[in-house]
Amino acid sequence: MKKYNVFIIDDHPPIREGMKSIIKKKPILNIVGESGTFQDAYEQVTKLLPDIILMDVSIHGDSGIELSNKILKEKPNIKIIIISMYARTEYIIKAIEYGVKGYILKDSDSSRILKGIDAVIRGELFVDSHISNKVISKLMNKEIDSKYKAEVDDYKNLSLREQEILNLLVEGLSVKDIAKQLYISNKTVETHKSSIMNKLKCTTLVGLVRYAIQIGLVD
Repeated sequence: MKKYNVFIIDDHPPIREGMKSIIKKKPILNIVGESGTFQDAYEQVTKLLPDIILMDVSIHGDSGIELSNKILKEKPNIKIIIISMYARTEYIIKAIEYGVKGYILKDSDSSRILKGIDAVIRGELFVDSHISNKVISKLMNKEIDSKYKAEVDDYKNLSLREQEILNLLVEGLSVKDIAKQLYISNKTVETHKSSIMNKLKCTTLVGLVRYAIQIGLVD
């Protein structure tokens, strides 16, 4: 029975442990390594050459999608699956264009994640069914109309960490909860929140939610 070597990239140790427990449920999968930083992950992957990589979309403020691009330019046979908290249209499109083979949401159950891995092993493209129809439609068209481009201009000016915090804010998490989830201080979250509101020209949390709905971050 052929075994497939898996490498896990996520900057949150508990998430990596959870992924490992899922991987261990399937005998044909073998965990060969893990990492929580951009450069270390790149160095380990290019040395170990795993068959499959499970990649978080954000790695200590760096982009997992850009790391995927860097890896696939050198090792195009590696199959990368993005495991993300967010169904962001522009992330999914860019990931697929770079050659990523799967995009799965972190809140999917273990059977869904294993189903995605099976599909990628078979050579299929796997996009989590929990992702909204709007996102899938944009992905299939592989185009973003001019109106959408205009709407996300300000969003693109946010740093990856600010984008991450924006999504958590509109999901209803408090500053304290966000700090705990991202392993940063309350003060750092407040600083990012202030920067987000300035860049998006929003003065209230309600304004942030309306903006997120407008550009399709939430349904």
